[in-house]
Amino acid sequence: MPASGLPAPDRRDLDQVVQALETISPRWNAWILMSLATPARYMDLKARMPWLHDGQLQPKLRLLESDGLVQRTEHTRRHVVYGLTDRGTCLLPVLDAFAEWGQQHLERPTVTDPVTRKETPRPVARAEEIEDALALISPRHATALLWALRARGASNAAALGSSVMPDAHPTAVYYPLRLLTIKGLVGRDRGGKFTLTAAGRALAPVYRALSAWAMGASSARTVTSRPAPVPTQTGPVVRGTGAAVEATPTVPAWKPGDLFSHTPVARPVSAPAGVARR
Repeated sequence: MPASGLPAPDRRDLDQVVQALETISPRWNAWILMSLATPARYMDLKARMPWLHDGQLQPKLRLLESDGLVQRTEHTRRHVVYGLTDRGTCLLPVLDAFAEWGQQHLERPTVTDPVTRKETPRPVARAEEIEDALALISPRHATALLWALRARGASNAAALGSSVMPDAHPTAVYYPLRLLTIKGLVGRDRGGKFTLTAAGRALAPVYRALSAWAMGASSARTVTSRPAPVPTQTGPVVRGTGAAVEATPTVPAWKPGDLFSHTPVARPVSAPAGVARR
């Protein structure tokens, strides 16, 4: 990770979180991990994600295996079972936290009803919620900027840049800030300073869960072995690229130490009914 002006303990914690995001945020990884909550043979796993060809699924399984999240058990040459390692199983509650945040703060995709011709909400698989939530915070510097805004409060770009990107050109901070603004995690106050939106503040329990997992601690939530919901379509699934939706700021503001403290994971506060997803 690039040099940071953050205090050393926070920087080490941030590095661990960013590395964890780099492992789980690549496309389809969340689908695979959720699908392997129940161990499966390769063909069964492939049936749960029919849009992935062998040339896509096999390399991802190998990478997740090398990352220590997936294990391959060969009973015979024709009987191979894939499942989660203990480390992978401990990640499931973290993925659940991402899904819950997505349900509350992402726009809801719509489809046209073939009978009424009206736009109606499309059912969203839990793994899709997770992947779309991960896509918002996985770009470079995104998590560090969210942390800095939590720690500093409303700040101008120069102050954020000196905290997160001290060795970069002063204008380099504007691009990642613009992305976070478009995605609905960062906004501006009346004075023009950058600040966290309600959706951005609500990421606190998600980051706490991810930080605890990255540091090797177990989540306080119970892991339940269950297959991931699989969409009904058989064609390729299009990844959502929308933004988080601003909701009534019912989530308390972060306090120092909240974002990466290894405390029990709290469930996100429910947003008003009807908040769009993406």
